[in-house]
Amino acid sequence: MYNPFPVLTEAILHAEMANGKRFFVRQYFARGMDAHLRAAFLFRGYPEEEKDQAESHLAAIARDPNAFLYDALVPEHLSKLRTAADQPFGFRVYYAAKRGKDWKPPAVYDEKMKRYIRRHHGHWRTKRGGDKIEVGLYEEFGELFIKFSYLGEEDRIPFNDIEKY
Repeated sequence: MYNPFPVLTEAILHAEMANGKRFFVRQYFARGMDAHLRAAFLFRGYPEEEKDQAESHLAAIARDPNAFLYDALVPEHLSKLRTAADQPFGFRVYYAAKRGKDWKPPAVYDEKMKRYIRRHHGHWRTKRGGDKIEVGLYEEFGELFIKFSYLGEEDRIPFNDIEKY
């Protein structure tokens, strides 16, 4: 299963904290699993002024027994964040880094997206040197979405749906 997110490292953790991220939500991440792993997790950082959004994220994944909200200013939480960034044996920890329009899909997904567009937006016709269909990868509360835009029209679908094409 394709996973667009980087592995959480000390460097990413420190960079995100230096950029003002204080709260980090942890959740189970099926897309990051391998047969040899006990579990895979996805972390998403929020700055102090977005604490309400971090709490909303946590509430949205309340059924996840692994869901947790870390506060990097709490020494015990910071220690656990560092442990996660060290990639403990049997676990893989990813970071929900922003992708947006700068995301370049693997070739197989490029083809799947073309099939999706032909099926659902057959009237979107591009010409060499003209307007292009913009494609972006977005994350919301740990769920991945693809957003297509063309001449003022938009379509946003769960990433899992594109895998059917």
